[in-house]
Amino acid sequence: MNFSQQPFGKLSDGRSVDQLILSNDNQVSLRVLTLGATWQGFDVPDGNNRKNLLISYDQLKDYEATPFYVCKTVGRVAGRIGQATYDIDGTSYHSDQNENKNTLHGGLHGFSDRVWRVVGHQETSDTVSVTLGISVQGSEDNFPGDMDVLVTYSLTNANRATWSITGTATAKTLFNPTLHTYFNVTDNEALTTQQLHINGKQRVLLNSEKVPTGELSDATGTAYDFSKTGTVTDHLVQLKEENGGKEFDDAYRVNGDEHTPIATVSDPVSGRAVDLYSSRNGLVIFTADPLAYDKDEAYQASHPYTALAMEAQWLPDAIHHDGFGDVVLPANAPQTYSISYQYREMK
Repeated sequence: MNFSQQPFGKLSDGRSVDQLILSNDNQVSLRVLTLGATWQGFDVPDGNNRKNLLISYDQLKDYEATPFYVCKTVGRVAGRIGQATYDIDGTSYHSDQNENKNTLHGGLHGFSDRVWRVVGHQETSDTVSVTLGISVQGSEDNFPGDMDVLVTYSLTNANRATWSITGTATAKTLFNPTLHTYFNVTDNEALTTQQLHINGKQRVLLNSEKVPTGELSDATGTAYDFSKTGTVTDHLVQLKEENGGKEFDDAYRVNGDEHTPIATVSDPVSGRAVDLYSSRNGLVIFTADPLAYDKDEAYQASHPYTALAMEAQWLPDAIHHDGFGDVVLPANAPQTYSISYQYREMK
């Protein structure tokens, strides 16, 4: 097991960003950036080479410019808050309207654009980990209370990577963060052979601004049904046939725990698979091409998707819908959430 830290570059405003590398005894490694507590690389052996299972950039300017939150830590609240308004104990609060009239991924000053400090790292015979931290003032991100946040990345010799986040606030507030991962486990630029399995059949219905209506739909037999492993591109073809849809940007109610994955992304051609574990009830999937973020719409429309985002969380806009999840964080009561990613070779 090994940990290293090195400078990665400077942002346009002069802030310095470091790269942190966690390596196990199987030549599997994680690369993490202090910008946004970003998971830059999930590198696994590939013959004499290495394969990054995640979409990533080599330069900070791309992480600054992309609108896709590429593999960044997102919060205080992942997904959308409808109308950027919510009540806690009868008091109404207003967060940033950074997408139409709604709050998206923590608003204008969320976790994803901050440079996190390295708190420390640990190495044992079987696990290596690093912890990063930030302090967020409520006056900065327009949520109630000031919040201290810690994120720990860990890697075991069983090739299991885990992202854990702990938030503690000075006032009752909202807390539903995620790690906005983008996977392409194939050897292709596009998702032509990547498969997906989701441990759940209920899909959240959305309005025209992609905000949940509060209703759930049974996806069985439709293009949205990944309860049986299917190729993502095949489901995209079916989606277009069913309703003219061009992408997946959907939330599912999922089942899972520390022993049962909520989802699996895999590629039978390369034999690679990653199982996702989370104790929360939601998974958002999103087909995208983050590597072409700076291209025009015509270019993007003519090119196949290169990545599948997978965001484990409580169901989006939970503050407005009973049964979607408890996203209210009491004052001075730390809350920890974890997402684990088990890399394995398919038999």
